[in-house]
Amino acid sequence: MRAEKVLLVRLAGDLYAIPIGAVEEVLPALPIEPVPQCPAFVRGVIFVRGHLIPVLDGGERIGAKAHERSDEANIVCLRIGTRLVGVEFDEVLDLLDLAGAEVLPSREIGARDGFFTGVVEQDGRLIRLLDPEKLTSAAEKDEWLRA
Repeated sequence: MRAEKVLLVRLAGDLYAIPIGAVEEVLPALPIEPVPQCPAFVRGVIFVRGHLIPVLDGGERIGAKAHERSDEANIVCLRIGTRLVGVEFDEVLDLLDLAGAEVLPSREIGARDGFFTGVVEQDGRLIRLLDPEKLTSAAEKDEWLRA
């Protein structure tokens, strides 16, 4: 499996990578307006440059254990289909080029098909590779991500 340029983020002390091609922009902590009757992983919406953007709690969504949301979290805006979706992470760290890195695919470590495509080690750090398209299941997209 080939790695690529990624945005490195931190969540609950763990490192995650998002393909840079899916990242629209990174925003600082912003006031998030809650919306009733949303799934628990949906924090609410933000209004940025004329667009309402749903914001997911990254820790809640991927099931990070013992995650306490940071007051200074960053919102990574991802393009999912035709919509922008924000995902809140504790910290955005760096851009990395993982070209040539050996990626261990998630199926080879027994991880179910979901948010992760695999893991990679770089400079002694374990980095989990996220699949932005799978941050929500098809059923959840129908419920809350209407274009």
